[in-house]
Amino acid sequence: MEEHFKEDISLDEIAEKANLTPHAFCRYFKNCTGKTFIAYLNELRIREACKLLGLGRHDSISLIAYDSGFNSITNFNRVFRSILGISPKIYVRNYRNYLYD
Repeated sequence: MEEHFKEDISLDEIAEKANLTPHAFCRYFKNCTGKTFIAYLNELRIREACKLLGLGRHDSISLIAYDSGFNSITNFNRVFRSILGISPKIYVRNYRNYLYD
């Protein structure tokens, strides 16, 4: 997952690679990580987005969303806010203020 989180990864696909049913894989994954498969995948993607936002090399937040593995800017914004408690736009503003203060 660490190497392929930017790709479209389905639960059925990953469970098949682990030779488990999707239900068994979810139970096993949560026992090992303490997180659901989707929550873990989203955290990897948001971590990548934060790294890219900090670099300041992209023209728009939507490009960063897609480069981080999200297929929808709406979903990206919702997941970003649920994990970090702020929007990507505010994250960038806070990051820049931190750098230049």
